[in-house]
Amino acid sequence: MAELALVFAGASALMQYQAGKEAKKGYESQAKFKALEGRVEGVKAKEQGTEALRNARKLLANITATARSGGLEPNIGTPVDFGIFNIINPAFRDFQTAKDNQLFIKMQTNAQVEDLLRAGREAKAQGVANALGTLGSGFANYQATRTPNTSTTTTNTSGRFGSDSQRFRSAGSQTRFRSYPDGL
Repeated sequence: MAELALVFAGASALMQYQAGKEAKKGYESQAKFKALEGRVEGVKAKEQGTEALRNARKLLANITATARSGGLEPNIGTPVDFGIFNIINPAFRDFQTAKDNQLFIKMQTNAQVEDLLRAGREAKAQGVANALGTLGSGFANYQATRTPNTSTTTTNTSGRFGSDSQRFRSAGSQTRFRSYPDGL
C-alpha cells in the first residue's frame, strides 16, 4: 500500500512538472503573438507618418498648380509661406508624432513580451517546485508507513520469567502449590 502511495505521488509530481512546462509554452505563445501584434501596430504608425507626408506632397502640388494658374510664381512669396506654415510644418509634426508612436509601441511591446516570458519562466519554476514538494511529501509518507511506530507496538511483559502464556501452559503440567501440614 505504501508503494502505491509513492507511485501516486510520483505521478502527481510528474503532472505538476508537465503543467509548469505547458504553462511556460502558453506564455511563450502569448509573447510571440504580442510581438507580432506590436509589429503590426508599429507598421500602422509608420504608415500614418508616411501618409501625412504623402498628403503634404499632394497639397503642395495643388498649391503650385493653383498659383501658376492664377499667374503667381509658386516659388516666391505667399504660396511658399502658405505651403511652409500650413502644409509642410504640420505634415512633419504628424510624421514625427507617428515615428514617436512607432517607437513607443515597440518599447511597450518589448516590455509586455518580456513580462510574458518572465511569467512563463516563473510558471515552469513553480511547477518544478510543486513537483519536488509532492515528491518529498510522498517519500516522507512512504518512510513513515514503512518504519514501525513505537507508540502502537505492544511491549513484552514476559521479563526474565517468560511470557504469561508460558506460565499458564506450565501450570497445568505441575502443581505450583506446596502442601502444608494440617493446622498451619
